[in-house]
Amino acid sequence: MKTKAKGRGLNSIPNRFGLMALVLTSLVVLAAQSQFTGPMTWQSGAILAGLVLFPAVVNYLAAQKLTRMIGSLRESTEALVAGDFNSPVDVDCSCEVSGLADGFRAMVERLNSNILRMNVLAYTDAITGLPNRSVISHILNLARKMAPSECAATMLFIDLDGFKRINDTMGHDAGDELLRRAAQRIIERGLQVTGADLDHCTTTFGELCQTCPTKPVFARFAGDEFLMLLPGPQSKEAIEQIANRIRDAFSESFTIFNSEVFVSASMGIAQLPQDTTNPEELVAYSDIAMYAAKEAGKNGHVFFNPALKGKLDERACMERELHHAVENDTLDLHFQPKFDAQTLAVTGVEALARWHCPGIGAVSPEVFVRIAERCGLMVPMGNAILRRAVRQAKVWADAGLAVPVAVNVSPVQFEQADFVPVVLTTLAEVGLSPDLLELEITETVAMADFNHTREQVDALRQNGVRVSIDDFGNGYSNLSQLARLQYDSLKVDRSLVASIGEPGRSNSMWLAIFNVAKALGQKIVAEGIEQQEQVAYLRKLGCHEFQGFLLARPMAADDFEAWLVGREINPVHALGEILQERLRMLA
Repeated sequence: MKTKAKGRGLNSIPNRFGLMALVLTSLVVLAAQSQFTGPMTWQSGAILAGLVLFPAVVNYLAAQKLTRMIGSLRESTEALVAGDFNSPVDVDCSCEVSGLADGFRAMVERLNSNILRMNVLAYTDAITGLPNRSVISHILNLARKMAPSECAATMLFIDLDGFKRINDTMGHDAGDELLRRAAQRIIERGLQVTGADLDHCTTTFGELCQTCPTKPVFARFAGDEFLMLLPGPQSKEAIEQIANRIRDAFSESFTIFNSEVFVSASMGIAQLPQDTTNPEELVAYSDIAMYAAKEAGKNGHVFFNPALKGKLDERACMERELHHAVENDTLDLHFQPKFDAQTLAVTGVEALARWHCPGIGAVSPEVFVRIAERCGLMVPMGNAILRRAVRQAKVWADAGLAVPVAVNVSPVQFEQADFVPVVLTTLAEVGLSPDLLELEITETVAMADFNHTREQVDALRQNGVRVSIDDFGNGYSNLSQLARLQYDSLKVDRSLVASIGEPGRSNSMWLAIFNVAKALGQKIVAEGIEQQEQVAYLRKLGCHEFQGFLLARPMAADDFEAWLVGREINPVHALGEILQERLRMLA
């Protein structure tokens, strides 16, 4: 930007005009004195008239120029109001107005910079730098306004198999890095192009494009899901080549933070206009085809076909019914008992959500949790499960069965600023004693934001609610951090329980876990107990509680009450005489 003088001293308009007026006035006075010493002639009159009119003409011309400059600034202001931030400010003079114009230009540049930044944030995925789902939605909306023959395209819905395991065990930073590496590999090996060869469908100003792309668009959809849009007619053979190259690209491992990890890709493919004439259905069709690829064994691709429409309708039904189940509080809970490791007395239960979808039947937690994640239902569903569990614990307490109930807390639920108030309000409204509620947060959640975790856990425990670290051994714990966190029990992941007796370092790991827990004064709970040898081994180590199918499966509330009564009448029969005898032999 050209620097202008700021209108100081004799360069300013008032000072220059004042000096000019002073000079002209002096000339007029001198001329008048010389002319009026003798008789006035027409020549002297003309000179006098000219000298008098000259200042007026100069002032008029200066005022006209000043008016034009102010008008230009006014036009620029009106352009800004109308949303045109690129209109030039055509003011160039060494005066105060030029200084005002310079300030105006700086303001416009700042506005443009802020708008660009907002557009980038709105349409770019923060982790991968790829376009986000808003860009894909915009492109499909553009295509909807065109004839099907003008907007032929192919959509690949790509989901990373095994990503959640890595994200949970190595942490979110590792998961984010894996997403970036996977995206790069899909682009460079699958499409055989570079990121610069893709169409981001945004202008240099960061605004969304207003014409359909002519080059491939690759976007992050959500979580570990990506969308690839290939514009124009594509043969099935050409698409299969791309899908096969993507599959082959994932046959090699990724090195993430010095660790070797493997993931694969399941892909669903839908085409316009072959599969649908509605561009907005491309995402749903390719998504359901991707699920078919997962059901077929993962690490492959499936083209959408009419037979899959039934699956699409089924999923839409489940999404709709899950909303109703959460709103109407009709999710079911089953309760799996926990046992004292030495006496096998029942010490509490864990509440586990179950759902029977109208018209479909029982839906596994893995399926409906994934639906809840994609529909934004995790927080309301988690709160509904909490309320239902607390109410059931209150019913038991009023009946003389003081059974502590443990409830799992999802990461997104735990991150909510009002999580602790929601828990305490629920307890107060139901009237349940806080010591009958235990909240289970996973090891990964606990370590994701340690300061936030400590604040939440401390607030819960100060109000009498117990907190346990779930899935310990399946994450990326920092033991020095765990030592700074006050919680009630450490729930060891079933994968470590299953490794008991296997060759390797399993026994050493268990000894280390028990030594750390003993030093920190925490209780050890082993979940996933399925073998008698596991019970015997963990008893010797000093494990505090057991939970698993060997001892009891999850039960509905009424069934649990009946089971508990029967067990109190005949505890040996309830656990099984063979189990008890075997435990005595192994002890």
